[in-house]
Amino acid sequence: MKRSVVLSIALGSLILIMSLGTNAYQHSQVKQAQQQISRLQQQKRQVSQQLTKTNQQKQLLSTQIDSYKTYQNNKDKSTAEIDFNNTTNEFLKYMFTFEPDSYKTRKEHIKGLISNDLYNQYFPSNQNFGDSNNVSSKLDQAKVYTRAKQDQNIDGLAVITFESKTGSNDFKKQTVLYQLSYDTTAKQLTKVKSLGDSFEASDIQ
Repeated sequence: MKRSVVLSIALGSLILIMSLGTNAYQHSQVKQAQQQISRLQQQKRQVSQQLTKTNQQKQLLSTQIDSYKTYQNNKDKSTAEIDFNNTTNEFLKYMFTFEPDSYKTRKEHIKGLISNDLYNQYFPSNQNFGDSNNVSSKLDQAKVYTRAKQDQNIDGLAVITFESKTGSNDFKKQTVLYQLSYDTTAKQLTKVKSLGDSFEASDIQ
């Protein structure tokens, strides 16, 4: 009987030792996992900080490039030509960027940019302008070229790349060409005529 008691005690001690060893190993594994998680979280914060810094640098560079482009585009132009470019770009922004619920507000933004005659062509007083029939549009790029200046008028061309969609469909890119006339005294567009849209954006560089 003493032998069985001794065996029981020895077996119990062995089980206890094994249990303690297992617990110690598990504790060590948990600690290592926590340390690994901590290192990964620290690396994630460092990467996030680096990305933020990189994005800020890219934004700053983009702003500097845009400023340089504006300077390069305007440095050899007269004040009238710069006004023509600015007015045209503002007009095109509102005409080609809208959502179904903001479509009808375009006329409020462009009223001072175009002549009364041109305004009445776009928005006749005898017509009620509602939404855009669920069409959304966004202007991607507008390149404005001065063709000629005669007396108080400037003629030019605009190459417009925009995207539009109906409802939940995908946006489709399109490029159109417009002929423009600008009154340098009134500082308004007096003529905007579409010359076609039967080509792709890649056709014009």
